[in-house]
Amino acid sequence: MEKLWIDAVDFDDYGGFILETQFIREMGQPYLMANGVGEAVSPAEASFTVKGGGTYRFFIRTKNWCAEHNPDGLVLEVDGMKSRHVCSEMRVNGWYFEIGADFILTPGKHTLKIYDTKGWFARFSCVVITNDYDFMPSRELKALERQRNEIKGLALEVSDKGSFDLIVVGAGVGGIVAAITAARYGLKTALINDRPKLGGNAAEESNVVLEGAAHRGYHEMGVVFEIKNYKHAHNTSWSSAFEKFTSQEENLEVFSDMLLIDAVTNNNSITEIFTLDTHSLAQYKFSADTFVDGTGDGWLGYYAGAAYRIGREAKFQHNESFAPDAADGNTMSGSATGVDTDVNKAIFGYLAEETAEAVDFKAPDWAFKLPEGEMLGRVPSRLERGEWWLEMPNDYDDLFENEYVRDSMLRMAVGYFDWMKNSWSEREKAKSFRLKSLGTYNAKRESRRLIGDYILTENDYVENQSYFDSISYCGWNIDVHHVCGIFSGVEGKFTANKKIPITPIPFGTLYSKNINNLMMVGRCISATHIGLGPVRVQLTTGTMGQAVSTAAYLCKKYGKNPRAIRNEHIGELQQLLIKDGLYIPGVCHNDPNDLAKGARVSATSHAPGGEPSNVINGKIWKKDGSDYAWISSGDLPESITLEFDAPRTVSQVRLTFDTPFNKYKYGYMEQPLPKELVTDFSLSLLKNGKWTEVKLVNGNIQRLAVLNIEPTVAKAIKITVLKTFDCKNAVISEIRAY
Repeated sequence: MEKLWIDAVDFDDYGGFILETQFIREMGQPYLMANGVGEAVSPAEASFTVKGGGTYRFFIRTKNWCAEHNPDGLVLEVDGMKSRHVCSEMRVNGWYFEIGADFILTPGKHTLKIYDTKGWFARFSCVVITNDYDFMPSRELKALERQRNEIKGLALEVSDKGSFDLIVVGAGVGGIVAAITAARYGLKTALINDRPKLGGNAAEESNVVLEGAAHRGYHEMGVVFEIKNYKHAHNTSWSSAFEKFTSQEENLEVFSDMLLIDAVTNNNSITEIFTLDTHSLAQYKFSADTFVDGTGDGWLGYYAGAAYRIGREAKFQHNESFAPDAADGNTMSGSATGVDTDVNKAIFGYLAEETAEAVDFKAPDWAFKLPEGEMLGRVPSRLERGEWWLEMPNDYDDLFENEYVRDSMLRMAVGYFDWMKNSWSEREKAKSFRLKSLGTYNAKRESRRLIGDYILTENDYVENQSYFDSISYCGWNIDVHHVCGIFSGVEGKFTANKKIPITPIPFGTLYSKNINNLMMVGRCISATHIGLGPVRVQLTTGTMGQAVSTAAYLCKKYGKNPRAIRNEHIGELQQLLIKDGLYIPGVCHNDPNDLAKGARVSATSHAPGGEPSNVINGKIWKKDGSDYAWISSGDLPESITLEFDAPRTVSQVRLTFDTPFNKYKYGYMEQPLPKELVTDFSLSLLKNGKWTEVKLVNGNIQRLAVLNIEPTVAKAIKITVLKTFDCKNAVISEIRAY
C-alpha cells in the first residue's frame, strides 16, 4: 500500500493563501489560510507522484474555524478534475482529518490544487494520499507526528545547535536589545525567534508602534535609542533596523522561524532547551549558561518550572486600588494587526479603502454583532483602519487557545466594520469605504507573568520612588485596558489610565525567583496585572534587554547568578549601564576606570553656563541642571581638551551629545535628528608634545559615540566639533576616556 504526506508548506505555489505559523504549539503544524476578505482566493498547487495506479483517497487536515456558521470551505482538484465535496464544514471544534475526495490515478506525476470557496479564512495544514482504505490519519498530535515522520521518511533525532554563554528566546524589542548587548560584551549569544521577521509586535507583520516615556520628556536611551535613531534617519522598517544591528554582531547568531517547545531544568537551573523549525518541524536543542525569556508569554519560564501568574490579583494581595475584590484569570486583550502588502499599509483590526461611490457591506453571519447606534465611549477617530480598542473580552485563553482568540478577533473586526457602515449614527461618513484587509496577527498585551524577587505593583508608581537595584525607568501611564474589551459599555475602555511620574525599574523584577539562571524582559516580567501597565510598552522593554544582558556579562565574569549580581555587584551593573548610554534615575557616574574624571578641561570657547568642565560632572540632560554640558560660543569648528595629570594609555573615548527631547513624543510620530546633534567631529591625542588626529567621524546620528582606537599613551585628548545637524554651537554633555 502507498502513502504520501504533503505538508501545506510543501506546496509549490501558495496561490492566494497565506502561510500561518502562529499556532504550531497548540495544533502541531504550519498551515495555509485563505485571506480573501469575502472573495475566493486563487488555489494552492502541489505536484506529487504515485507508483501504482487505481483509486487513491485524499485526506485533508482542516478546521471549521467557526463551526456553528461554516464560514468557508475547501475543494480538492487533481489533474483538472474537481471533487464535488466541500471540506472544512464538519461540526467539529478543532483541527481534524477529513476525506476530501477519492481520485483515480495513473502511475506517475500529478497536480493537486486546493480551492477556497468564500475567501473567509479556510485553512489546511496537510494532505495525505493513500490507496489503503483502512488507514486513517490521527487527530492526536503525538500520533500525527509519528505518522508524518514515518510516511515522509524523516529522522527522529534532535540536532544539537551547540552551547552558548547566553540564549535569548523571543525576538521582540527587549529580546533583540538583550542579544545585541550580550554580543557586544563578548558573550557567545543565540537569539531564538519563532517568527520570520525580527521585532515581535514591532515587526512588519504586526506594526505596533513603539512607545515609552517620551511623552514625559524621558526618551529611553542606550541600544534601543541607537536603533530608533537609525530607523528614523534611514526611513526604514523596525524589522530592517533590527536586522541591521543584529547582523553586525559577530558574537550573535539569530535563529528565526524557530519555536521553543521544551526546557530541561536541573537543580533549579536550565541546562537545555528544545525548539522546532516552524516550516520543516525538525527539532533542535541548545544549551547555555544563562537564559533570557523574551517570549512575551513566558514560555521559557513555563517549560523550566518558573513561578508565574496569569490574570488579575485580588485587592487584598497588594492593596492596589484598581485591583478587583476577587482574583480572576482575566488579562488584557491583544489586537489583530498586520500589513497589506499590496498598498504597504498597516492593518489595525481591518484596513479599508475609500472609493468614488457608495459601497454596501453585509456582514457574514459569523461576524460578532455590536450594539446598534452608539457604543458608549467609543467614537471612530479614523475610517481607513480600526482602533486600539478593538479588543476581545479577555476571559479568553491567549496561551493555549490562541488560534481561537485570533479567529474571534477576526469576527469582531468584521462586526465592527459592519457596525460602522450600517449602525453608527454617522455611518454616512463611511459609505464609500470598502473592506480590503483584516489583521491576522495577535499582537498581545498580556498573558503569563513570571515572578521575581520583586513584584511591581500599582503602589510602586509614586513620586520619588527609589530602589537600590534600579536599572532603568518607565513613564507610560498605568495603562490597563478593560477586560471586557469592546463590550465594556458604560465602564469605558480602561480599568486604569493613570499618569505616573518617571519611576525606576528594579532589577529584582527581571530574574526568576526560583530558576537560578533565568532572566526575563518584556511583558512577562515580575509585575501584577495592574503593575504591568507602565512597563509593558516596547521602548521600556528595550532598556530591560540591555540590563539583563549586562547582568549576564557579570554573571559570567564572577561565576554567579542574577540574584548574586543584584545583591553583590549591583553598583557595577548600574555603572556599566550608564556608561553604555542608559539613564537610571538617582544613579550618578562613578566609574573609577574613567580617565576623564580627574582631567583638566579647557575649550576654545564656551557660552554662559556651558563651561568645559561640565563634560565630567556626571550630568547629561538639561533636566539635570543648566550645567549639563559644554556649549561653545563661537563659530565652528570648536574644540574641547582634556589633559591628564600624567600620560595615560587611552584605547577608547566615549562622547555623549545633546539630544533635546521636546519634539518627538509618541511612537506614531516621526523623529527628526535634533539640530543640536554633533554630526562631524575628530579625536586627537597629544603624544610627546604633538597633536595627532586618530579618528574622524562624519555623518553621526547617535547620541552616544564610542570611539575605539589602538591603545596609545597620551597626555591629553581633544575633540574638535566640525559640524552639527543644524546648530551654530557645539554641545557635548559628557566625555569619558578609558
